[in-house]
Amino acid sequence: MSDFIRREQWKEFLNEFSKRNHLRPTRLEVMGEIGAQEEEEFLPFVGASFESKGSAAGSIEIILGGETASDQRPIEHMVPNVARIAPLIGPDGLEEGLGVEEKDGGKTLLIFKNLPEIPEQT
Repeated sequence: MSDFIRREQWKEFLNEFSKRNHLRPTRLEVMGEIGAQEEEEFLPFVGASFESKGSAAGSIEIILGGETASDQRPIEHMVPNVARIAPLIGPDGLEEGLGVEEKDGGKTLLIFKNLPEIPEQT
């Protein structure tokens, strides 16, 4: 992971992150007590937001699956009790995703994917 974002900047960072990466294809992985579990792959990124209501730590909601949040197929993944977040930065300096760590040690990784290429017909 890259440098962690300070908590007071989470809301603004996630708003800007969502704008920069809107509709990029994704893979969502959740790592916890039973290991890494892939939640989905190749759904477009709609956005991420920080909610401080409901717990002292706050939660982050990641929305995937349609061009807008009102489309039929969205997946809403909630990460509770967030301890820290960081953008995932590739060797070329571009954002490759987002890492979210919970207070209990669980992690959620949102990774941006490249769509597979369709072979040319000859």
